[in-house]
Amino acid sequence: MSPDHNAAPDNRGWTADAGDWLVLGFISLFCLITAIYPVVRAFYHFEINYKEGWMIYNALAVVHHVPLYGTKFGWTLVDYPALSFYIMAYLSRFSHNYLLTGRLLCLASFGACSVLIGLIIRKLTGRLAPAIFGSFFCVGLFCAAATRYIGFDDPQMLGEIFFLGGLLLYLSNPPTLGRIAVIVFLFVVGGNIKHNLVDLPLAVFIDLLLISRRKALQFLLFSAVFVTCSILGSMKLDGPFFISNMLSVRHYSLLGAFLDFLYYYSVILLPFVAALIWAIKARRDASSRVISIFFFTSLFTGMFFSAGTGIAINVYFSNFFAISIVMGMLLYSAWSVPSPFAKYKFLGRREVPLILSAFLLLAFILSGYSNVWRSIAELPEEQRQYDAEVSFLRAQPGPAICESLLRCYDAGKPYVYDPFHFTRLVSMNELDSGGLVAEIKTFHYGAIQLHGPLPSLERPNERFPDAVLAAIDQYYSLSVQHPNCAIYIPKTNVKN
Repeated sequence: MSPDHNAAPDNRGWTADAGDWLVLGFISLFCLITAIYPVVRAFYHFEINYKEGWMIYNALAVVHHVPLYGTKFGWTLVDYPALSFYIMAYLSRFSHNYLLTGRLLCLASFGACSVLIGLIIRKLTGRLAPAIFGSFFCVGLFCAAATRYIGFDDPQMLGEIFFLGGLLLYLSNPPTLGRIAVIVFLFVVGGNIKHNLVDLPLAVFIDLLLISRRKALQFLLFSAVFVTCSILGSMKLDGPFFISNMLSVRHYSLLGAFLDFLYYYSVILLPFVAALIWAIKARRDASSRVISIFFFTSLFTGMFFSAGTGIAINVYFSNFFAISIVMGMLLYSAWSVPSPFAKYKFLGRREVPLILSAFLLLAFILSGYSNVWRSIAELPEEQRQYDAEVSFLRAQPGPAICESLLRCYDAGKPYVYDPFHFTRLVSMNELDSGGLVAEIKTFHYGAIQLHGPLPSLERPNERFPDAVLAAIDQYYSLSVQHPNCAIYIPKTNVKN
């Protein structure tokens, strides 16, 4: 028999006094402070992440009706679904600024995700205070532990809206046939923005399987139909090699995935462990079981994807959302009467949220941006340096190669080389670097920008094959060197 997700929670033993709200307000204020720097930084025009220039060039391809998946392997590659590029291209018609449009969309999407976290908690508990705590904990968790991923041009947060919206819809009422169809539709739309966010669909499917095999089969059938239509539409509109591009392989390292997990979660260890314990205990509670399942699916899929080359903390974002939901559930339990934490004297009703949030303070301090005003004061100088580098690139004749694609875009250079994907394909023996090396030897490029001078670059390098770096070293000379930027020009242009 299906559990009634819409049943009102029993709140007869739940209280919150003025002191509780004061503690909650203090925590919320701190979480808002962590968001100040990434929000301000979003309005500056310099590169925050490598992906930003890549996003803009792909949006421009949509504007100029260039197929995103027209070739199987080339010097540039699109391994994201196309919907986010269409959205960005459309919205940029009003702002006339692709970068700012993408960043504001990311910030708005993150805000929407935080609100959805609160709505999910409210649906589960029937109380406002846990919902507020979970929402603001989500803000603090992301802004403190993943500062560089907040407010930069990336589609993942936009995609997460549809997945969290589907979860909220699933929790709102029993899963009828029509509701399952709408939930799957939301998941597929989100998947057309970021295709590897499979944790929530998997969690809902597992929960449905525990409720009714018939409903789980309905979920699978709707998924098969919508995903098939989505793939066929992408191939029709954007090129025949959609599937091969989405499934393009990467080098995998299980040891790397384990070390990354330890690194990312060490600063939020207590909230993670608390969420883990809650998820284990809640697995038999039909009303919140799907959250428990979501915690584990997001954790394990994050670990799986983190083993790939070039993967960063964003693979754990779904797990961060799951942890934020659990934090609201823990506050609900802590403020219940009697509280399950009553037997632990150091876990009073106000100590619980403060202890859980203390690790956000640790993550904020370790992020390097805890001195908010000093970090903001450094932004104008970073902008001036970036503008000088772009001006130099623009002044060089002909095309250019940029490790920072945004610099090449701002310098008005055509998109000819995608450093990360090209190097990955060369390392997988899908491409040969000989053509690029030949162009470097003939001084085809007026400038080549790297993130540092050649002697300091790690080998092997994720952005340039060794043969390409050797050719740059032989035929080009360092002309501009700033922190995180070295620009080389042909030696024939160097005056003796």
